[in-house]
Amino acid sequence: MEIVVAVLGPMMGGLVSLFVFVNKRNTSFMTSEFNRIHDSLISMDEKIDDLRVNVAENYVTNDQLTQHITSEESWHVRFSEEMAQTRDECTTTRVIVDRMWMDYQNQGKLQ
Repeated sequence: MEIVVAVLGPMMGGLVSLFVFVNKRNTSFMTSEFNRIHDSLISMDEKIDDLRVNVAENYVTNDQLTQHITSEESWHVRFSEEMAQTRDECTTTRVIVDRMWMDYQNQGKLQ
């Protein structure tokens, strides 16, 4: 029995030491990885804040955007009016051409 205890005792002590060592190593690895992820998140947060400031500084103000929208609306109204005028001119020209064609076809037949 003493021999079994003499052999198993150091083996059990070694296994416990190994188990503690592996857990400590895993814990330190996990801690370093969590710290790396935390640092990455902080870096991303700073970049997002910089982007937010950059967008606010480099893009148009609300007044400029309103002015642009108003000018676009006036352009669309003007374009629509020009299209209506062109459509009316085409209709008038078509009526004139139709009358001329009918006169040409009826030459000498109405007399």
